[in-house]
Amino acid sequence: MNVTIKATHTTLTDAIRNDINLKLEPLEKFLRSEDKVHVELEEDNKHTSGRFSRVEIRIHPRGMYAEARGNNFYEAMDLAVPKIKEQLARGKDKRISLRRRLGNLFKRS
Repeated sequence: MNVTIKATHTTLTDAIRNDINLKLEPLEKFLRSEDKVHVELEEDNKHTSGRFSRVEIRIHPRGMYAEARGNNFYEAMDLAVPKIKEQLARGKDKRISLRRRLGNLFKRS
């Protein structure tokens, strides 16, 4: 899995990088070797309620996208990973069901 991490208006620490890699590990079973995962972290200090973090996950070339906002990066990451995992699982289920339907069609012929 090819992961690219970009931090905007904040510093990317080793703790955050390690946490991102740990949280993205369950997604490896859905991804191919040519898929690229781009994670963008952004911190907004000018938000009315104080500090505010946003995490954005994109998977290319599949075009999957998930975004979440939270009080800190860890909270936003915990919200974004299940969203992208749901999209990947739904896509995998669609491919499997299509393969099974086509297989049954050819069996009958």
